[in-house]
Amino acid sequence: MLGNNEKIPGVNLADVFTKMLAELPWSSLRNYVQANAPLAKLCTIGGHRLEPNKRERIEKLIFREAQKAEFSDSWCNGVFASWYPVHEVLHGSLENYFHSDEYKAYREAEKLGEDDYVLPDAKFAEYFVVDDLDKWRILLCFSPLKFSKEQAAKILDDSQGNAQLLTKLKDVENEREELSRKAAQLAAEAEKLRAKQSEAGNEIQELKKQNRQLRQDQDQAQQKLESVQAEMRRLAQELSQADGVRAEREKALRDEMARTTARLQSDCDRVNKELSSWQSRYEEQRLANRRLEEQAQDASRQAAQADQQRAAVEKRESEKDKFADLVLSRIDWAKVGGAMKMTPTVRRNFNSLIKRLNYEEDRSLTIEGTLPEFWSKLVKDEKDLVDNIAKSNTREVQTGDMDDYWRTLNDMFADVLINLEARMAMIGMLQEIFFQQLADEDLAEPALGKSKAKKSDKAGEN
Repeated sequence: MLGNNEKIPGVNLADVFTKMLAELPWSSLRNYVQANAPLAKLCTIGGHRLEPNKRERIEKLIFREAQKAEFSDSWCNGVFASWYPVHEVLHGSLENYFHSDEYKAYREAEKLGEDDYVLPDAKFAEYFVVDDLDKWRILLCFSPLKFSKEQAAKILDDSQGNAQLLTKLKDVENEREELSRKAAQLAAEAEKLRAKQSEAGNEIQELKKQNRQLRQDQDQAQQKLESVQAEMRRLAQELSQADGVRAEREKALRDEMARTTARLQSDCDRVNKELSSWQSRYEEQRLANRRLEEQAQDASRQAAQADQQRAAVEKRESEKDKFADLVLSRIDWAKVGGAMKMTPTVRRNFNSLIKRLNYEEDRSLTIEGTLPEFWSKLVKDEKDLVDNIAKSNTREVQTGDMDDYWRTLNDMFADVLINLEARMAMIGMLQEIFFQQLADEDLAEPALGKSKAKKSDKAGEN
């Protein structure tokens, strides 16, 4: 077995130590220097600080001190202790094995001390990797592990590394050729990209213009957005206020609805009671209506009998009415007109009355139409005279000639006097006519016929 720091032929401890020192991270190197007071004093002498930019100087000082100590265990163990945990995979594999029950059994079988660390050939073959050759050489030179001569020879055999380097070199050559092809391809693509870049430059200028325009639009939109946000805040505040008002109104409406519901329920109860009362009354009234219907049917039968009796009475009355028409048809209106003192106007009215007014379809005179019409004509002049006298103050002014107005009224006075005389004569004549004695055969005669009517018309015109 080769012990730690034992002279190993073909190994340059200075190179291995330099390699180990270079692999230390700055934090580990700084902690190592700070933990070694003499070394820290040496590194900071002259006002130097332990900073990353001073690493090269610090490494030279450490290497010089190690070289002075001929790379002894006491001097190099501190550097190795800082280097060993940095390589986590190797450190973890070895530490797990040396603290395992398997190694404890191996140590007892080989009668090794507790401070002896030896890797069996099987474990060495398991952990040894050619890519970590430099790390294993550091372990060989500065670790407390003891290696067999075969293991040391394998660690120091550069041919393994050379073969690996040749393989890597071949891979690198292949990669270089591949990279050359890719470089040519990239060069062609770069040329295309340059052309595109030129086009893109123009597009970029245009895009810059568009970008400036878009920024202006964005600023305007931002202003509008701020305005809209302010408006939204105002609307939100109004909405909140409206919600409060709505809630108050809703509460008031609910209260009102509750009161209304209670009132309506009370009304419904009252109406239901009244409905029950009216239903009972309806039943009573329905029975009464049935009795009334029976009475109405009896009354209808009695009314039919009364209608028959009334028709018979009307027939008799109609026969009696013909008496006055018969008497009226016997009047010689031409003689009546000649007997009366009439003005020309009254005579024309009288003749027109006899000839045209209120004739029936058979052009016969009737007492209920002709006599009142004629009498109204005579009375009308009296009414007009009295009306003109009553309103003389106004109508004098309207006519504009007072003398002419009163001369007209004087003529009306004469006409009215004649009308009064005619009415007196008519009254006497009618009394004589209606109270004279007539024979039954005269009463049996019909009303004045058409031929007689024409003769009477001619007499009236004369």
